[in-house]
Amino acid sequence: MFNHLKFTLIFLLAFQLSGCGGVTAQESYEDNNTLTTTTLNIDDFINNNNCDQILEKEFSTGSLLSLCYDYGYKASKYVAYTLDGTLVDAVNLDDRPSFYTEEDIPEEYQALYSDYTNSGYDRGHLAPDADFDYNEEDLYLVYTLANIIPQTPNVNRYFWTKVEAYERLIAYQLGELTVINGVEFENPDVIGNNHVAVPKGFWKMLWNNEENFKECYYYDNFVVDNAEVDTLALHRTDCTLLLNE
Repeated sequence: MFNHLKFTLIFLLAFQLSGCGGVTAQESYEDNNTLTTTTLNIDDFINNNNCDQILEKEFSTGSLLSLCYDYGYKASKYVAYTLDGTLVDAVNLDDRPSFYTEEDIPEEYQALYSDYTNSGYDRGHLAPDADFDYNEEDLYLVYTLANIIPQTPNVNRYFWTKVEAYERLIAYQLGELTVINGVEFENPDVIGNNHVAVPKGFWKMLWNNEENFKECYYYDNFVVDNAEVDTLALHRTDCTLLLNE
């Protein structure tokens, strides 16, 4: 029996994926379930070769929020987590925690809340807060500034939110979904006194090895289309391009 959030997710994704070049979420799942996919592991991305510092925070489910932090960019290059499909439809919490500086990172490499103020960029989550708002403790974990990147406001509020909603729907359908977010920096501009790097773009890889499911989506960090005509299909990309980056 669908509660209010389940209904909202399904209606939202049916609307977002329909239209020119779009498919329904269920069609997308069925198409990918016939593919032979490479078995993926978080440590393919989050490892000592790629990261200046690896941060791990444990959710109440026992799964980890894993962050691959780069000292030069003052931001994470990869953020990974696993969603429990039975929790993504939980009642949303009305209150949101405050962003906080990640104290486990050496002070000279930290990003601060003030770096984003009046910068023209949003404090954009990589692990979305809406994925974890089933309890206060887990929601708090994703408000570390190590999980935040400078995102263009329209991309953060209207484009990126679509793939965030989609991952919750797929987690509900499959029962569990692993997500890794990657960030591309290329001669980046910086914001704030601590020179936080502004990404060129970012992506999501969604997978469930047991269900042989894998999909990837890429977003430029600038608006190229009207949000009203944007669909997930416009951002779908070949996962092998991300694996080989």
